[in-house]
Amino acid sequence: MRLRTILGLIAFALLVYIITEPPREAVRASSIYVIDGDTVDIDGERYRLTGFDTPETKRAECNREKALGDRATARLRELIQIRRPIELIEAKGRDKFGRRLAKLFVAHENVGDILVAEGLAREFKSGQRQGWC
Repeated sequence: MRLRTILGLIAFALLVYIITEPPREAVRASSIYVIDGDTVDIDGERYRLTGFDTPETKRAECNREKALGDRATARLRELIQIRRPIELIEAKGRDKFGRRLAKLFVAHENVGDILVAEGLAREFKSGQRQGWC
């Protein structure tokens, strides 16, 4: 009886996950232009990748931030070129700059998680952004 209850709970949790997980849209690497470590253009639409923050490249406050931002940008380009499949989950709404919001996955891994693990990004949910200098 106990095993049936556990298996039932697992099946229920899996069903809830499948129902609530937004659909992933396949994306071709050739349709992606990387702006910086957390911003991409896909077929002419600009997306702010959510859940993480990378250093600035154009408005960097110090040389360290610029260098780390350039590394994050290069790494995102590399991930898009070498890993398949590439998938996008678009969120509702837009950021303060009018960009669409989304999560980008390569080989079923969130690119934000990869960049955070490699020290090229920080987790970011909302609120005030921390400096990199």
